[in-house]
Amino acid sequence: MDKQTQRMARVKNGGRILIWLGLLIFFIYSYQAIIDLEGIGHPGRQKAVNRILTALSKPNLFESETGQRTAGEMWETIQIAFLATSSSAIVAIPFTFFTARASSYWGRGLNILLQPILAAVRSVHPLITVTLAIVLAGLGPTAGVLALTLFSTAVLIGKFSEYAQQHTSLSWPALLKVHFPGLAFRHFPTNIVIATVLGFMGGGGIGFSLQQQINLLNYGDAGVSILAMIIAIGSLDLLSRTVWYKIQSSRASHPAALTDY
Repeated sequence: MDKQTQRMARVKNGGRILIWLGLLIFFIYSYQAIIDLEGIGHPGRQKAVNRILTALSKPNLFESETGQRTAGEMWETIQIAFLATSSSAIVAIPFTFFTARASSYWGRGLNILLQPILAAVRSVHPLITVTLAIVLAGLGPTAGVLALTLFSTAVLIGKFSEYAQQHTSLSWPALLKVHFPGLAFRHFPTNIVIATVLGFMGGGGIGFSLQQQINLLNYGDAGVSILAMIIAIGSLDLLSRTVWYKIQSSRASHPAALTDY
């Protein structure tokens, strides 16, 4: 190794050390500026948290009316997330086709134009856009689907494009038939979580009911709603992980089968 190469290596190592040192300093500064340990350790607040957790740990599981209502609201939340995920995947595919492996000047120009727009959309949480959606469509699941579809489309375009760029050996038919649907399904549980939060703002589903239950201090019914969310989202998350693992395992063990569609 010549002296110039050694010098460049030292510069790179020094740069990495400075970056990590800067991140450490920023972490310490942010921790001191934001974290309030005295507030967390306040006895009154700790008692209030313990009281709420105790109440939530005793859900009204044996009230048939509560269970039926919660099941219907959870199902509506799943439907909101499914419609948003499916719609955003369909919209994301043509944008990915023109930007992920752009070989023409037109494709590269579209990619340069599209990326700042996608970054702007991803930077705005659906909790903000759902307010506009409610003005347009009124309270309910339609507003939740509209707000979540907009955000999810920007996210999936980024995921599809990044995956297509990283796996250039995969043909477009293979990506469209197997990998993009797998990526969308992998994102599905996240959209259910977001759809639940959108319900707090009037976007339909179980979130709206959960907000009312908490405001009314009806922690027994709130516990049922939270339990339904944990079971539904946790189960779908495990299922999506399993499906995605099988897709990746199949690609690794039989690469030709996924590149020659």
